[in-house]
Amino acid sequence: MALAVPQQDYFFHGCRLRSAIPLASLAPWPASAPESASVVTLTAGEAPHGLDDPIWSSPFIQIARDKSVLVNIAAVARFYLPNGRDIVVQPAPGAQTYEIESIFLTTVAGLLLHQRSTLPLQASCIALDGRAIAISGPAGYGKSALAAALVQRGAALLADDLCVLDLSQPTPHVASGSAHCRIWPDVMEHLGITKEQRLPTRLNHGKHAVALPACPPGGYPLTHLVRIAMFTTSVTPELVPLHGPGSVLPARRLVFQRDIGHLLGNASIEFRALTALASRVRIFSLRRTQPLQHLDPCVDLILNAASGEA
Repeated sequence: MALAVPQQDYFFHGCRLRSAIPLASLAPWPASAPESASVVTLTAGEAPHGLDDPIWSSPFIQIARDKSVLVNIAAVARFYLPNGRDIVVQPAPGAQTYEIESIFLTTVAGLLLHQRSTLPLQASCIALDGRAIAISGPAGYGKSALAAALVQRGAALLADDLCVLDLSQPTPHVASGSAHCRIWPDVMEHLGITKEQRLPTRLNHGKHAVALPACPPGGYPLTHLVRIAMFTTSVTPELVPLHGPGSVLPARRLVFQRDIGHLLGNASIEFRALTALASRVRIFSLRRTQPLQHLDPCVDLILNAASGEA
């Protein structure tokens, strides 16, 4: 594949990302943004096949003692993250740009954010009336579907599948991360999204990316966190308020790649961030079952909570 030259600048979870690869899902870096923002670079080059002195390995990820990270998706690319500021990508022969972007915006981005000593949540996020609402849950729980449905009801997309907390202000903030949602064909049909609006994410993969109305790049105060609780037996959708430390547990269902974050030394950062969430953000459990027909009632529940009616 041919890589774009020169590099382009994008807004990426509060950072200025300078990328050698075009990233359709990210907003361009705005001229009004502060020049003091942290810079992350994504360049094309040779990535190692393995790391020296690894302390943890899986079929796709290696973590070294010096906290460098290697992500190896053989059919797509190898990504080398030496320090939380630089990413080197070596595309596989025949890999498509959209495949590289899909891996980068999920797995690679989450690991980079851990390297940067921030807390990435496994959550999609929308903005409504200037406030952020995060929707969290494991893969397959319908985070992106709910976010897309909320956007159709007047919200704007802030981030898909991954968002990062900024604790530098009294209220936790979420920085914009993506202008695309990755959703399944049945959800797109339910929402009336045409085939012409769909962009591929992986070769021969059912999920497609859809461009949605997105927030202007920046940070938004997080006022609500909705944690999806999936039931195997049929239940009527219900939004139940959660309180106290238990509202952010189990943390492994809330924090993206939590175990790797701990290997990278982020246990204390996680504790501080989750404590801030539990004390400063309204948290709910959304109890639902998988059927698509529950999508609209769940959206109603979230909108009611956001307006103070729940």
